[in-house]
Amino acid sequence: MMKYKNVSLPVEEVNIDKGLVTLYASAFNNMDSDGDVIRQGAWTKSIKERGPASGKPRIKHLWMHDMMNPIGIPMSMEEDGQGLLIQSKVSDVRNGDYLKLYRDGVITEHSVGFEVIKTGDSRNEITEAKLWEYSSVTWGANENTPVVGMKSEFTQKDASALTERLDNLTKALRNGDYTDETFHLIENQLDIIKNQIISLAKQDEPEVTTPKQDEPIDLIEIWKSI
Repeated sequence: MMKYKNVSLPVEEVNIDKGLVTLYASAFNNMDSDGDVIRQGAWTKSIKERGPASGKPRIKHLWMHDMMNPIGIPMSMEEDGQGLLIQSKVSDVRNGDYLKLYRDGVITEHSVGFEVIKTGDSRNEITEAKLWEYSSVTWGANENTPVVGMKSEFTQKDASALTERLDNLTKALRNGDYTDETFHLIENQLDIIKNQIISLAKQDEPEVTTPKQDEPIDLIEIWKSI
């Protein structure tokens, strides 16, 4: 069964001229929302048998896990102490929008599509997995992004991430040289963030109670509560 796991580690490097993006597609020892933990060494066999240096390279760079929308191929793959580090050659498709989204800091997260081969002491400890693809993910599809699925325990870290994303999207919208389709996606993402902020603001609004008939009405206090 195919599984997907997201990671929000920062993009390491973007080289527009060469079309190269260095990124972490998977993080080690990090429990996700399903309670799964991927251990270092889980990708070793896939890198050897299916990676770019193998005799049969099969792993692809996709957009949003869409098998019909490959956007690149890995040039190198390795495991380090942090996760699965990949240098990816991103194709100049759709007017090069994917590279531009990396350049402008709009694409910041990635996800892997894989099958679990071996587990450790528990089913949630993944010690070996067959990697099929890694994807650029954005537009609020992942509950771990700062845009959607924001819980009531909204932290300062969440606020900083949301502010940074807003800044990057706004700059991309003002200064970007994208296709019309990508401009529409950026505008849609800004609308999503706006609605999330409105929703969070409503959660923090104090409850206004209707005074009893025999109680004096304090207009100043009611005004403050609005």
